[in-house]
Amino acid sequence: MPKLKLSLASGLICIVVGAAALFSVQSIMKATSSPEFCVSCHSMSHPQAEWESTVHFSNRKGIRAECADCHVPHEGIDYVKAKFVALKDVWHTFVTNKLPDQEAYEQHRLEMAQRVWQEMKESDSATCRSCHSFEAMVVSEQKEAAQKMHKLAQETNQTCIDCHKGIAHFIPEMPVDNAAALGELTKHAGQFSENDKILYNLVMASAKTAGGAEIRLLPYAELHDWKAEGDNVKASLKGWQQAGAESVLYAALGQRIMVGLVSDEAKDKLTVHQTVNDKVTNSDWKEVSVEVSMPKTAVTSDLKSLNAFGDNLNQTHCSGCHAAIGASHYTANQWIGVVNSMKDRTSMTADDVRAVTIYLQRNAKDMSGNTH
Repeated sequence: MPKLKLSLASGLICIVVGAAALFSVQSIMKATSSPEFCVSCHSMSHPQAEWESTVHFSNRKGIRAECADCHVPHEGIDYVKAKFVALKDVWHTFVTNKLPDQEAYEQHRLEMAQRVWQEMKESDSATCRSCHSFEAMVVSEQKEAAQKMHKLAQETNQTCIDCHKGIAHFIPEMPVDNAAALGELTKHAGQFSENDKILYNLVMASAKTAGGAEIRLLPYAELHDWKAEGDNVKASLKGWQQAGAESVLYAALGQRIMVGLVSDEAKDKLTVHQTVNDKVTNSDWKEVSVEVSMPKTAVTSDLKSLNAFGDNLNQTHCSGCHAAIGASHYTANQWIGVVNSMKDRTSMTADDVRAVTIYLQRNAKDMSGNTH
């Protein structure tokens, strides 16, 4: 009998101790998830200020997404794992003093952001989806751009963080080595043989007509029926002009893929082959051609490298805020507006913008089946 009482007492003690331990752990977990705890470290004052200036902190509906809502999984082993991993923040704060000031924080911003982005992508943006879901969205009430992007996201199995970086904290500066990319491209300058039927202009460059008038060629401009003459290439440049906008030469009827900018002196040097009324643009288009001469170093037959350069621009500059959109998602003419609406959010130069626009246009969904 005494042994039974001792066993019962021991069992009760274990239950009480276990319950106390569980309650303590839960209390600690909950306390360490509060915004007050998160921003108690001086290094967190910088992201705190950024968060407090966004709609996730203050909005007309009075709904606030706090630190843990976005950064801590809400249940299961992932929740416990996140808590243990967060101990490194304590180490860096009180031992290594990794982020003593704003300058140090900025130096590590990209590293920290990329780690969080990767974690959210691996979890299929689980914390985002705890508040937002495609099933609950009234897509028809969203802006046109949001409707398109959410439709694309569902079609391609993208996750929230693919597009929604920088909504609560500033986007870090993304290192872009344009010089290296352009240097790689110019390695192919003058790279062609007599067996190549089409040559392509590499970057914006000047070509001359027989009378010396100038036509500024855009990247990807195609040169046909060419022949070498010393250090130059003489070739046929073909394209379309829209009535009333004869200073621009386009690649195809009704499709505003720019080939060249025609000077006033060069306009009467072009041969008109036919005039066609385009119902889509509701205007007349003239099919034209002209003989031009330009340096061999300005052209290449290596379209693969040109496309790689264009794709690199798209992947590098257009993935800072959202997943890079495939060229075949929009029509050639639609790409003009899409790029123009986003270019100011990037560090692309005017030359970069022209190159990526034409790359996307040439590979647009309404260009499928054409030879590029």
